[in-house]
Amino acid sequence: MSLLAPGTRCSSCTLIDFLPLLCPSCDLPFCSDHIHTHQPCSSFISTSSHGVAVGKLDRGKKSCEKEGCERETIESVAGVSGRDEEERIAREVRCEGCGGSFCTSHRAQTSHSCPAPLIHNVRHDDFLVRRSRAEDLIAKNFAGHKDRVERKMPIQKDVVKRPRTEEDKLPPSVQPAQSTSTATPETTQEETEVEKKVKSKAEKLWDIHLRKIRSTATHLGGGANIPDMDKIFFEWGIDLTGTKVKTWKGKWDTKLERAWVREDIPIGKVMDLIIAQSKTSRMADAKFSLVQLYPAPDGLPSSTSLSSHQPAKVITQGAALILVRGEMV
Repeated sequence: MSLLAPGTRCSSCTLIDFLPLLCPSCDLPFCSDHIHTHQPCSSFISTSSHGVAVGKLDRGKKSCEKEGCERETIESVAGVSGRDEEERIAREVRCEGCGGSFCTSHRAQTSHSCPAPLIHNVRHDDFLVRRSRAEDLIAKNFAGHKDRVERKMPIQKDVVKRPRTEEDKLPPSVQPAQSTSTATPETTQEETEVEKKVKSKAEKLWDIHLRKIRSTATHLGGGANIPDMDKIFFEWGIDLTGTKVKTWKGKWDTKLERAWVREDIPIGKVMDLIIAQSKTSRMADAKFSLVQLYPAPDGLPSSTSLSSHQPAKVITQGAALILVRGEMV
């Protein structure tokens, strides 16, 4: 068979088979359909010395010799029998001691109660040595390993569910509506608290603004640490002419500084600290004032002129204080 003409023609048909099978009786090539039904071998099927038809599958199924085991032996391998014993595909694998035919699980001498003396096995001896060493190490390093108490799962508690009433079984559209006249003052107060917990988008943005100020604000003028509940956090800036304050509509266009002061300090002292911090020139007859700009989250922005004798606790948390020259009404 050359490379230019691959395959072999079957001796019984015109099929060119790329994997032909040779009949062990007549040594002729056949396809898979005629390997067992071709002439003249099919008319007088000869048998080999093992009593198996030549050219037939000799599976030689044998059960394991161990009592109670129904698995096939290792030598029970499917294959086409040859003419001689040496050509058999199945090779016998038996016990080295008693010569019995066993399956893969009972092949070892210690697995099927072999009557022959135990054949020395170096690998098995090494296994016994390693196991003995491991037991010694566990007993040495973990003395209480054998006597330790296994942890138990905590006692589970059954969840008692409230029995459903007849009204609960009805769909929501059919359930009777609750009367508003039976609502108690306590219930009304609880509902009001729940409604207050739901914040609008503007209120959430204002909370973020307050957190930023609290995290980055510095003490105006320096001083000791005090609790946050006694601090007033705000932003401050300079607008001596007051032009930006008059046209302010909720957003300041320049950067503002962030600071905090004690709530009991007077507004006049806060104004002096802002003047000193901003290094604003102060004439003898010059007058200054502080204007609070507060963009209400759910309302209109408001500007309020602060009196110098008022305490700092009148400042709204997070508001902006703008230093202006003169009085702003």
